[in-house]
Amino acid sequence: MTLSIQDEWILETRVRPLVTAALMAEAAARPTGPYSRDLVEVMDFVRRNPDPDKPRYLIVRTAAGFAVGVRPPVRGGAPRLLDGPRHATRDAAEHAVLVHRLRDYGVTW
Repeated sequence: MTLSIQDEWILETRVRPLVTAALMAEAAARPTGPYSRDLVEVMDFVRRNPDPDKPRYLIVRTAAGFAVGVRPPVRGGAPRLLDGPRHATRDAAEHAVLVHRLRDYGVTW
Protein backbone atom coordinates (compact mmCIF):
# COMPACT_ATOMS: atom_id res chain seq x y z
CA MET A 1 0.00 0.00 0.00
CA THR A 2 1.23 3.45 -0.81
CA LEU A 3 -0.14 6.86 -0.09
CA SER A 4 -3.61 7.59 -1.39
CA ILE A 5 -3.97 10.21 -4.09
CA GLN A 6 -5.25 12.62 -1.44
CA ASP A 7 -2.33 11.95 0.93
CA GLU A 8 0.16 12.30 -1.93
CA TRP A 9 -1.40 15.69 -2.72
CA ILE A 10 -1.17 16.74 0.95
CA LEU A 11 2.46 15.63 1.09
CA GLU A 12 3.43 17.51 -2.07
CA THR A 13 1.40 20.70 -1.70
CA ARG A 14 1.18 21.18 2.06
CA VAL A 15 3.82 19.22 3.98
CA ARG A 16 6.90 19.31 1.74
CA PRO A 17 6.90 23.14 1.37
CA LEU A 18 6.66 23.55 5.16
CA VAL A 19 9.76 21.48 5.93
CA THR A 20 12.59 24.00 6.06
CA ALA A 21 15.75 24.31 8.10
CA ALA A 22 13.93 26.73 10.42
CA LEU A 23 11.03 24.32 10.96
CA MET A 24 13.43 21.45 11.70
CA ALA A 25 15.33 23.65 14.16
CA GLU A 26 12.02 24.36 15.91
CA ALA A 27 11.25 20.62 15.96
CA ALA A 28 14.67 19.87 17.46
CA ALA A 29 14.25 22.54 20.13
CA ARG A 30 10.73 21.37 21.11
CA PRO A 31 10.28 17.73 20.04
CA THR A 32 7.31 17.21 22.35
CA GLY A 33 5.68 20.62 21.84
CA PRO A 34 4.21 23.11 21.97
CA TYR A 35 4.34 23.40 18.19
CA SER A 36 3.77 26.20 15.72
CA ARG A 37 0.88 25.79 13.29
CA ASP A 38 3.25 24.67 10.51
CA LEU A 39 4.94 22.09 12.70
CA VAL A 40 1.55 20.78 13.85
CA GLU A 41 0.61 20.17 10.22
CA VAL A 42 3.85 18.28 9.53
CA MET A 43 3.60 16.25 12.75
CA ASP A 44 -0.05 15.36 12.08
CA PHE A 45 0.89 14.02 8.66
CA VAL A 46 3.80 11.84 9.82
CA ARG A 47 2.07 10.60 12.98
CA ARG A 48 -1.26 9.55 11.55
CA ASN A 49 -2.10 5.91 10.93
CA PRO A 50 1.10 4.44 9.59
CA ASP A 51 1.50 3.29 6.02
CA PRO A 52 2.14 -0.47 6.28
CA ASP A 53 4.93 -0.12 3.71
CA LYS A 54 6.83 2.29 5.96
CA PRO A 55 8.71 1.35 9.13
CA ARG A 56 7.00 1.90 12.47
CA TYR A 57 9.55 3.52 14.75
CA LEU A 58 9.94 3.29 18.49
CA ILE A 59 12.39 4.54 21.07
CA VAL A 60 14.30 2.14 23.28
CA ARG A 61 16.31 3.10 26.36
CA THR A 62 19.71 1.40 26.31
CA ALA A 63 22.77 1.59 28.53
CA ALA A 64 24.33 3.95 25.98
CA GLY A 65 21.29 6.27 25.75
CA PHE A 66 18.09 6.28 23.73
CA ALA A 67 18.03 4.34 20.46
CA VAL A 68 15.62 4.50 17.56
CA GLY A 69 14.27 1.12 16.52
CA VAL A 70 11.72 -0.42 14.22
CA ARG A 71 8.75 -2.36 15.54
CA PRO A 72 8.84 -6.08 14.82
CA PRO A 73 6.54 -7.44 12.12
CA VAL A 74 5.09 -9.96 14.60
CA ARG A 75 3.49 -8.91 17.85
CA GLY A 76 5.70 -9.78 20.81
CA GLY A 77 8.87 -9.90 18.69
CA ALA A 78 11.99 -7.97 19.53
CA PRO A 79 12.43 -4.54 17.95
CA ARG A 80 15.32 -4.03 15.53
CA LEU A 81 17.49 -1.14 16.68
CA LEU A 82 18.74 1.09 13.89
CA ASP A 83 22.44 1.65 13.45
CA GLY A 84 23.37 5.16 14.34
CA PRO A 85 24.01 7.34 17.31
CA ARG A 86 22.47 6.81 20.69
CA HIS A 87 20.74 9.93 21.93
CA ALA A 88 21.41 11.45 25.32
CA THR A 89 17.77 12.43 25.88
CA ARG A 90 14.39 11.08 24.87
CA ASP A 91 13.65 14.45 23.25
CA ALA A 92 16.65 14.02 20.93
CA ALA A 93 15.42 10.53 20.04
CA GLU A 94 11.92 11.90 19.34
CA HIS A 95 13.44 14.38 16.91
CA ALA A 96 15.41 11.55 15.25
CA VAL A 97 12.15 9.64 14.72
CA LEU A 98 10.66 12.70 13.00
CA VAL A 99 13.70 12.90 10.72
CA HIS A 100 13.38 9.18 9.86
CA ARG A 101 9.66 9.56 9.09
CA LEU A 102 10.21 12.55 6.83
CA ARG A 103 13.00 10.79 4.96
CA ASP A 104 10.75 7.76 4.48
CA TYR A 105 8.45 10.08 2.53
CA GLY A 106 11.36 11.56 0.59
CA VAL A 107 11.20 14.91 2.36
CA THR A 108 14.54 16.61 2.93
CA TRP A 109 15.44 20.17 3.72
